[in-house]
Amino acid sequence: MPKGKKKGKYEHRRTELPYSSDEDAGIDMTNDNYSETSGQSDLRSHDDAENEIQEKLEEKVLEIIDALSARANAARAAALVALRNALQRRYLAHLLSGQRVTLAEHITKALRRGKDGEKKAAAAVAPLLALQIGEEGTEEFMSEVRPALFAAATDKTASLDTRTECCSSLAVLCYLLEEDLNEILEVMKMFETIFSGSYLKGDGSVKISGAAVEEGSWHAAALDGWALLLALLDGRHAAATLRERPPSFTRLAELLDACSLDVRLAAGCALAAAHERAADGDADGHVAWDEPAAAPRLALLARDSHKYRAKRDRKLQRATFRDILKYFEDGEIDEERVRVGAETLCVDSWAARGAYSALAAALGAGLAVLAPHAPELRTALGLPPAAPHAAPRAKLNKLQRHLQNTAACKARTLARNKSRDKRSAALAL
Repeated sequence: MPKGKKKGKYEHRRTELPYSSDEDAGIDMTNDNYSETSGQSDLRSHDDAENEIQEKLEEKVLEIIDALSARANAARAAALVALRNALQRRYLAHLLSGQRVTLAEHITKALRRGKDGEKKAAAAVAPLLALQIGEEGTEEFMSEVRPALFAAATDKTASLDTRTECCSSLAVLCYLLEEDLNEILEVMKMFETIFSGSYLKGDGSVKISGAAVEEGSWHAAALDGWALLLALLDGRHAAATLRERPPSFTRLAELLDACSLDVRLAAGCALAAAHERAADGDADGHVAWDEPAAAPRLALLARDSHKYRAKRDRKLQRATFRDILKYFEDGEIDEERVRVGAETLCVDSWAARGAYSALAAALGAGLAVLAPHAPELRTALGLPPAAPHAAPRAKLNKLQRHLQNTAACKARTLARNKSRDKRSAALAL
């Protein structure tokens, strides 16, 4: 084309003729040929793909463990967060069993010397690590990490979020793995010293201050942890503990008037769980507590409509205390069924509710991942022992899912057309 001459209307188009059809292009689109040729990449076995993903994740976890020795505080905190995310995705006991000593040292050091971000991340990953390092190293891990969490939960120099996370993790660790009753009672005593800050004043008035509101989540975490560990005691021992050790039922009822919503909700659930546990060990079928004085307060909280509280807070409080009031008045608990992986968990008591809530908050997505492998977790959830050689159900690959969906769509279309034909014939008559 001469220089400066503009292109014509059709000169920019390609001169090569396209293939007239798929047959001319040498492509056979029948299902049999597709499944043997162009679908080869999708026919790779599911096991090979899973093994490849597992190997990549294991390499990443080893890199994260190396990063726990970084000099920068922020880098160590980020490595702990990444480790928690990885442990929530896969069961890696065979890999972590050889790193148990190193991991215990890193977690302990972070809890004792780290800054707030590192302490909080270390406390959050501790329950997941305890369930994934193998049964042989659990006792050693607990002996090192539990005292560090105990100290961090009461460290006034740490932030409230960090202390709250430490209380929750310590309660879950003791609930799952602690066998020494004296240690459990010691942790419960420490929790009581924390949430005692929300008791009523000596003149019976409510503590209303900025500190009382800010520390509400910390006090609530300690109260939830106390109620969780109380479920480990047998009924008779629990009833004796409530009579002889603080807090008593009267003290627990005082927390229903706390200015923090979190403390009020935790107090209601702890009161119901304590009454349920103590009633199991009472030969007379009743518990020594001032029920006539507490029942009106529970009813008032179940109908609370004060406008100075947030709408969401009012809704959550009414829903929670309606269930608590129903338990104390009728002795009934609404049964709930929760899916944990491929299994169904039945939650039919206040102790089971508290256990599931605490474990779900501490383990997150790792709850479903660890349930088939950790006997302690299965016992805590009330699940039967896992089958010794339960083979995982293989997933369909991309081609199989496509063919299955196509067949289902065709069946639906035929059924719909048949229904339309019948309806048209009926209308014609």
